[in-house]
Order: sequence, then structure tokens, then C-alpha cells
Amino acid sequence: MRQKRLLMISMLILVLNLMITCGKKDESKTSEITKDEQAGDGGFVGTIKAKPINYDSIFAIIAPLVDAVKNNPENIEFRKQLVAASYDTTWETILSAGTGEPMEHAATESIAMKYAEKAAAADAYRWAIYIKKWKNDPAFPDIDKIEAEIQGKIVARQDLPDKRVSVLVEVQASKLP
Repeated sequence: MRQKRLLMISMLILVLNLMITCGKKDESKTSEITKDEQAGDGGFVGTIKAKPINYDSIFAIIAPLVDAVKNNPENIEFRKQLVAASYDTTWETILSAGTGEPMEHAATESIAMKYAEKAAAADAYRWAIYIKKWKNDPAFPDIDKIEAEIQGKIVARQDLPDKRVSVLVEVQASKLP
């Protein structure tokens, strides 16, 4: 009888331990090791999964830095800070912010805001080129006129109280001139 109780208690503890251990999910997992079928029996390949990026938080950092450089274009320290915050050396991407104003004579407000978004994206792409140039040489002079076809994506958007639009774009550094 005593042995049965001891066995039952041991089983209960084991089951509870398994339920607690198996029920936990590891949400901070950033890499995964998988067996590579082409590598043979002992081959494993590591796959890196990037953690999700909080673009709104990055936007809140980069937009004021862009404004600081706009207001003080010769200040090398502001340029360095902008490059440090915007240039991701691991993935070789640049995050840049820009602003645009709505078109005054647009047929509707939604069309005006769409033009504002396009203008903001163009401004952000222009800043992305500056950031790439300033990464190598923070003293690189201002670029007056830029003609380039840039591919990137808008990752965050904000409507400002003064009817302007601000966007954050992400661009592969290799796709910039």
C-alpha cells in the first residue's frame, strides 16, 4: 500500500513536471538548426531568423536626426549620429526618414495625401543616399542634385499635425549609387 502511494506520487510529480516543461514556448528563438539532407548523416545547417523590427521606435529616433542634419547641414557629428542610427551593417540596409507636403490643388484630400507620401518617400530615399555616402566619409559634401532609380519599401508612415506626411523607408545599401 505504501509503495503504491509512493509510486502514484512519483508519477504525479513526473506528469506535472512534463506538463510544465513541455507547455513553455520559447519566443526569443532567433535561429534554428535543421538537418541538411544533401550534407549526409552528420550535416546540419543553421538558419538565422531575424527578430521583428519595431519600425515605429526606430522612426522616432531617425526622424529627429534627419531634422537635425537638415537644420545643421555642416555639423559632422549629426551626420555620424544619423549614420549610426540608420545603417544596419549586419543586413547592409539603411533606414531613412523623409517628409512630404500634400498637393494643394489635388482633386481630393486622399489624392493630396498620396502625393505627400510619394514626396516623403522621395525625400527619405535622398537621405538614404546621403547616409550611404556619409558612412564612408562623414565630411562628404552635400549632394545638390541626385538622379537615381532606387528600390526600397516604406516600412512606417505618420500623418503629422500640420497635414504633412512622414515616412520611414528601408533600402538595401547595395541598391544605392
